[in-house]
Amino acid sequence: MTCPPNVARVVLQILEVAVLQIRARGWNGDGLRCAIEADHVHNLPALLSNYSDELLRFYWEVERPSYMKRCAPANLNGYEPLWAELAELLPAASVARPA
Repeated sequence: MTCPPNVARVVLQILEVAVLQIRARGWNGDGLRCAIEADHVHNLPALLSNYSDELLRFYWEVERPSYMKRCAPANLNGYEPLWAELAELLPAASVARPA
């Protein structure tokens, strides 16, 4: 299934933030943080190329919370507005939205 364009736009922005974070952390020699960033988004290309509500749910309910637990709140700033936007696009029947 084709990824809905509005979901694809937000997912691409999340990937862009991650790539910029990985580049910046890499130049600073922070390989562990690069790995954390990459782990957070490594399944998003598959979501874009072979969209399913289940893949989106996995990102939302597993990968995103795992990333949030591994990072200081200040490191989430680039993602929080995108997550808020993505929350509005989540399929109502399949993914719980944040309170």
